[in-house]
Amino acid sequence: MTVWTPVALARDIEPGTATGTTVDGESVALWRGTDGAVHAWADRCPHRGMRLSFGFVREDRLVCLYHGWQFDGAGACRHVPAHPRMEPPKTVRPQRYRAVESAGLVWVAPVDTTGTPDLPGTAITPVRSVWIDGDRDTALSRLGLNGPDAAALATGTLDGTDVLAGVQKIDAKTTAVHVVAADVVPAATVNTLVLRLHELRDSASPAREVMDS
Repeated sequence: MTVWTPVALARDIEPGTATGTTVDGESVALWRGTDGAVHAWADRCPHRGMRLSFGFVREDRLVCLYHGWQFDGAGACRHVPAHPRMEPPKTVRPQRYRAVESAGLVWVAPVDTTGTPDLPGTAITPVRSVWIDGDRDTALSRLGLNGPDAAALATGTLDGTDVLAGVQKIDAKTTAVHVVAADVVPAATVNTLVLRLHELRDSASPAREVMDS
Protein backbone atom coordinates (compact mmCIF):
# COMPACT_ATOMS: atom_id res chain seq x y z
CA MET A 1 0.00 0.00 0.00
CA THR A 2 1.28 3.46 -0.87
CA VAL A 3 -1.73 5.65 -0.08
CA TRP A 4 -4.55 5.85 2.42
CA THR A 5 -7.33 3.44 1.48
CA PRO A 6 -10.93 3.73 2.71
CA VAL A 7 -12.11 0.33 3.95
CA ALA A 8 -15.42 0.84 5.78
CA LEU A 9 -17.88 3.26 7.27
CA ALA A 10 -16.61 3.93 10.78
CA ARG A 11 -19.99 3.18 12.34
CA ASP A 12 -19.95 -0.33 10.79
CA ILE A 13 -16.88 -1.38 12.81
CA GLU A 14 -18.61 -1.58 16.17
CA PRO A 15 -16.77 -1.88 19.50
CA GLY A 16 -16.02 -5.51 20.31
CA THR A 17 -16.18 -6.74 16.70
CA ALA A 18 -13.77 -7.95 14.01
CA THR A 19 -14.20 -8.29 10.26
CA GLY A 20 -12.13 -8.77 7.13
CA THR A 21 -11.46 -6.70 4.05
CA THR A 22 -9.00 -6.43 1.16
CA VAL A 23 -6.45 -3.71 0.47
CA ASP A 24 -4.20 -3.80 -2.60
CA GLY A 25 -4.90 -7.51 -2.96
CA GLU A 26 -3.95 -8.28 0.65
CA SER A 27 -6.35 -9.63 3.26
CA VAL A 28 -6.71 -7.27 6.21
CA ALA A 29 -8.43 -7.79 9.57
CA LEU A 30 -10.27 -4.79 11.02
CA TRP A 31 -11.28 -4.75 14.66
CA ARG A 32 -12.33 -2.31 17.32
CA GLY A 33 -11.69 -2.84 21.02
CA THR A 34 -14.22 -1.93 23.67
CA ASP A 35 -12.05 1.14 24.27
CA GLY A 36 -13.22 2.40 20.86
CA ALA A 37 -9.87 2.21 19.07
CA VAL A 38 -9.93 0.73 15.57
CA HIS A 39 -7.06 -1.44 14.32
CA ALA A 40 -5.97 -2.91 10.96
CA TRP A 41 -3.67 -5.92 10.77
CA ALA A 42 -2.67 -8.45 8.15
CA ASP A 43 -5.40 -11.09 8.30
CA ARG A 44 -3.08 -13.86 9.42
CA CYS A 45 -2.29 -14.96 12.96
CA PRO A 46 1.50 -15.05 13.41
CA HIS A 47 1.16 -18.34 15.29
CA ARG A 48 -0.45 -20.72 12.77
CA GLY A 49 -1.78 -18.45 10.04
CA MET A 50 -5.49 -18.54 10.96
CA ARG A 51 -7.47 -15.56 9.71
CA LEU A 52 -7.62 -13.04 12.55
CA SER A 53 -10.88 -11.67 11.15
CA PHE A 54 -12.49 -14.97 12.22
CA GLY A 55 -11.48 -14.25 15.82
CA PHE A 56 -13.26 -12.32 18.51
CA VAL A 57 -12.58 -9.23 20.60
CA ARG A 58 -12.16 -9.42 24.36
CA GLU A 59 -12.01 -5.89 25.76
CA ASP A 60 -8.90 -4.35 24.12
CA ARG A 61 -7.51 -7.59 22.66
CA LEU A 62 -8.11 -9.58 19.48
CA VAL A 63 -8.30 -13.31 20.15
CA CYS A 64 -7.39 -15.81 17.42
CA LEU A 65 -10.15 -18.37 16.90
CA TYR A 66 -7.72 -21.28 16.38
CA HIS A 67 -5.60 -21.49 19.52
CA GLY A 68 -6.90 -18.48 21.44
CA TRP A 69 -3.73 -16.41 21.39
CA GLN A 70 -4.56 -12.87 22.51
CA PHE A 71 -3.02 -9.72 20.99
CA ASP A 72 -3.36 -6.20 22.36
CA GLY A 73 -3.88 -3.06 20.28
CA ALA A 74 -0.13 -2.66 19.74
CA GLY A 75 0.09 -6.21 18.36
CA ALA A 76 1.85 -7.70 21.39
CA CYS A 77 0.84 -11.23 22.38
CA ARG A 78 -0.55 -11.09 25.93
CA HIS A 79 -1.85 -14.59 26.59
CA VAL A 80 -1.35 -18.15 25.30
CA PRO A 81 -4.10 -20.42 26.71
CA ALA A 82 -2.08 -23.63 26.28
CA HIS A 83 0.71 -22.14 28.40
CA PRO A 84 -0.97 -19.67 30.77
CA ARG A 85 2.13 -19.19 32.94
CA MET A 86 4.47 -18.63 30.01
CA GLU A 87 5.50 -15.13 29.07
CA PRO A 88 4.37 -14.79 25.43
CA PRO A 89 7.20 -14.37 22.91
CA LYS A 90 7.79 -10.71 22.05
CA THR A 91 8.67 -11.58 18.46
CA VAL A 92 5.25 -13.05 17.68
CA ARG A 93 3.29 -10.09 16.36
CA PRO A 94 0.84 -9.61 13.49
CA GLN A 95 1.78 -7.27 10.68
CA ARG A 96 0.11 -3.96 11.52
CA TYR A 97 -1.17 -1.05 9.44
CA ARG A 98 -2.14 2.44 10.46
CA ALA A 99 -5.88 2.92 10.84
CA VAL A 100 -7.57 6.28 11.33
CA GLU A 101 -11.12 7.56 11.21
CA SER A 102 -11.93 10.64 9.17
CA ALA A 103 -15.05 11.91 7.38
CA GLY A 104 -17.03 8.98 8.79
CA LEU A 105 -14.71 6.42 7.16
CA VAL A 106 -11.99 4.06 8.36
CA TRP A 107 -8.75 4.57 6.41
CA VAL A 108 -5.80 2.17 6.28
CA ALA A 109 -2.18 2.81 5.27
CA PRO A 110 1.27 1.29 5.85
CA VAL A 111 2.41 1.62 9.44
CA ASP A 112 5.19 4.06 8.52
CA THR A 113 2.81 6.44 6.73
CA THR A 114 2.88 9.96 8.13
CA GLY A 115 0.01 12.40 8.39
CA THR A 116 -3.65 11.60 7.86
CA PRO A 117 -5.97 11.47 4.83
CA ASP A 118 -6.45 14.90 3.28
CA LEU A 119 -10.22 15.24 3.53
CA PRO A 120 -12.69 18.11 3.61
CA GLY A 121 -13.62 19.14 7.14
CA THR A 122 -17.38 18.85 6.92
CA ALA A 123 -20.15 17.39 9.02
CA ILE A 124 -21.28 14.02 7.69
CA THR A 125 -24.00 11.40 8.07
CA PRO A 126 -23.15 7.74 7.33
CA VAL A 127 -25.24 6.23 4.54
CA ARG A 128 -24.16 2.83 3.24
CA SER A 129 -21.36 0.75 1.74
CA VAL A 130 -22.10 -0.99 -1.55
CA TRP A 131 -20.08 -3.45 -3.60
CA ILE A 132 -20.28 -2.95 -7.37
CA ASP A 133 -19.15 -5.23 -10.18
CA GLY A 134 -16.48 -3.34 -12.09
CA ASP A 135 -13.37 -1.23 -11.67
CA ARG A 136 -13.19 2.19 -10.00
CA ASP A 137 -14.31 4.18 -13.05
CA THR A 138 -17.22 1.82 -13.72
CA ALA A 139 -18.38 2.04 -10.11
CA LEU A 140 -18.21 5.83 -9.99
CA SER A 141 -19.98 6.15 -13.32
CA ARG A 142 -22.71 3.81 -12.12
CA LEU A 143 -23.30 5.98 -9.03
CA GLY A 144 -22.92 9.30 -10.82
CA LEU A 145 -19.89 10.29 -8.72
CA ASN A 146 -16.56 11.72 -9.78
CA GLY A 147 -13.04 12.31 -8.54
CA PRO A 148 -9.46 12.70 -9.82
CA ASP A 149 -7.90 9.66 -11.46
CA ALA A 150 -7.02 6.99 -8.87
CA ALA A 151 -8.27 9.19 -6.02
CA ALA A 152 -9.65 7.33 -3.01
CA LEU A 153 -12.37 9.92 -2.41
CA ALA A 154 -15.15 10.83 -4.84
CA THR A 155 -17.92 13.42 -4.64
CA GLY A 156 -21.28 13.94 -6.23
CA THR A 157 -24.99 14.36 -5.68
CA LEU A 158 -27.57 11.63 -5.13
CA ASP A 159 -31.23 12.62 -5.20
CA GLY A 160 -30.28 16.21 -4.43
CA THR A 161 -27.98 15.38 -1.50
CA ASP A 162 -24.25 16.06 -1.67
CA VAL A 163 -22.24 12.96 -0.81
CA LEU A 164 -18.66 11.85 -0.27
CA ALA A 165 -17.59 8.33 -1.16
CA GLY A 166 -14.51 6.36 -0.21
CA VAL A 167 -13.52 4.13 -3.14
CA GLN A 168 -11.89 0.78 -2.34
CA LYS A 169 -10.62 -1.73 -4.89
CA ILE A 170 -11.57 -5.22 -3.72
CA ASP A 171 -10.23 -7.09 -6.74
CA ALA A 172 -10.01 -6.65 -10.52
CA LYS A 173 -13.76 -7.09 -10.86
CA THR A 174 -15.19 -5.53 -7.70
CA THR A 175 -15.14 -2.06 -6.14
CA ALA A 176 -16.54 -1.09 -2.74
CA VAL A 177 -17.93 2.42 -2.35
CA HIS A 178 -18.45 3.75 1.19
CA VAL A 179 -20.92 6.63 1.06
CA VAL A 180 -21.62 9.42 3.56
CA ALA A 181 -23.83 12.49 3.19
CA ALA A 182 -21.75 15.68 3.23
CA ASP A 183 -23.90 17.22 5.97
CA VAL A 184 -26.11 16.28 8.89
CA VAL A 185 -29.28 14.90 7.26
CA PRO A 186 -32.45 13.31 8.67
CA ALA A 187 -33.10 9.57 8.74
CA ALA A 188 -35.63 9.88 5.92
CA THR A 189 -32.93 11.29 3.63
CA VAL A 190 -30.56 8.47 4.58
CA ASN A 191 -33.24 5.89 3.76
CA THR A 192 -33.83 7.51 0.38
CA LEU A 193 -30.11 7.49 -0.38
CA VAL A 194 -29.78 3.83 0.65
CA LEU A 195 -32.60 2.83 -1.69
CA ARG A 196 -31.05 4.85 -4.51
CA LEU A 197 -27.65 3.23 -3.98
CA HIS A 198 -29.25 -0.21 -4.09
CA GLU A 199 -31.06 0.64 -7.32
CA LEU A 200 -27.88 1.92 -8.97
CA ARG A 201 -25.89 -1.09 -7.79
CA ASP A 202 -28.49 -3.63 -8.87
CA SER A 203 -29.17 -2.02 -12.24
CA ALA A 204 -26.14 -3.82 -13.68
CA SER A 205 -24.86 -6.03 -10.84
CA PRO A 206 -26.14 -9.13 -9.09
CA ALA A 207 -27.52 -8.47 -5.63
CA ARG A 208 -24.76 -8.19 -3.03
CA GLU A 209 -24.92 -8.24 0.72
CA VAL A 210 -24.29 -4.87 2.37
CA MET A 211 -23.97 -3.79 5.98
CA ASP A 212 -27.23 -2.74 7.56
CA SER A 213 -27.63 0.85 8.60
